[in-house]
Amino acid sequence: MSTLVLDPSLPEGHRRLMATRPELLPPAPERPAWGGRTPGDVLAALPLSALWGFLPLVVGLVHRGRRVLLAGLLLQAALLAVWIRYGSTAFFLAALTVQAAAFLVHLALAGESPVAAYGRRHRGRYVTATMLEPLDAALLERTADATATVLRSRLDRDGLLDGIANRVILPRQEWEIAETLTELTRLRREQAGARSGRVTERISAMLESQEEALKVATRALALRISALEEYALRTEEAEEVYAEWRTLQDLADDGDAYRELLSRTVRDDLAAGEVGELTERARGLQASLRESVEQARLAGLTLIPQEG
Repeated sequence: MSTLVLDPSLPEGHRRLMATRPELLPPAPERPAWGGRTPGDVLAALPLSALWGFLPLVVGLVHRGRRVLLAGLLLQAALLAVWIRYGSTAFFLAALTVQAAAFLVHLALAGESPVAAYGRRHRGRYVTATMLEPLDAALLERTADATATVLRSRLDRDGLLDGIANRVILPRQEWEIAETLTELTRLRREQAGARSGRVTERISAMLESQEEALKVATRALALRISALEEYALRTEEAEEVYAEWRTLQDLADDGDAYRELLSRTVRDDLAAGEVGELTERARGLQASLRESVEQARLAGLTLIPQEG
């Protein structure tokens, strides 16, 4: 699946749907003819609508969905009732009516995917790795991986990285990087096009100057991505300590049960010592956790733009 970065200002519902099927992006900028419907959609709708018209129960059984099965059962019963009460002619006309309605519904549901429609509507507000040159695509993937590491962490969910609005800052940083990479790709392709033509000495000198500018910009952006990756790395390290600390906390919470168990076989002071050891480990790990979280926070704070 291609890496996808979305403009954080897009509507949340659109963002979620586009993120589920990035392979459907980008569509053609123009709305497709007939809403994207093809002769294949018509051919597929014909047998399905015929089944709905005459044997809807078969559709329900094949589909295996509870609602579709119930609809097929009720429709089949209704068609049989028409046949028994009014005869085969009425049954045939009713089945044709259902078939025509089913055909129109199938055609309405076919065509352009909602994801593709959003992509066309929001063109320029998303970037996929397939849209970029290989070097820029690799930088985009590094950015997306680092961002996801932080946002999916238990540390962030539990609010330990206080003072850093990750849900706001990181998507914005990710999008700014993606926009820059898009521009870098555009300029690289522009350069490649210029080099494919007649290159005079003056053109060559200009291209070399522009290529050096691209290298400087790429290095600067790579440093920004490295800072983001450092934050993700510190978060991962703190996450491991946090998981260990939570486990020890759970064990320490069971101290009374262990104390009672040990007191049945050894002296109470030994029992207290065994349980106390767990508590001391938890305290020591808590100090380590505070230090790890603080290091992650400091790495994250470097990503926040300074005002003024």
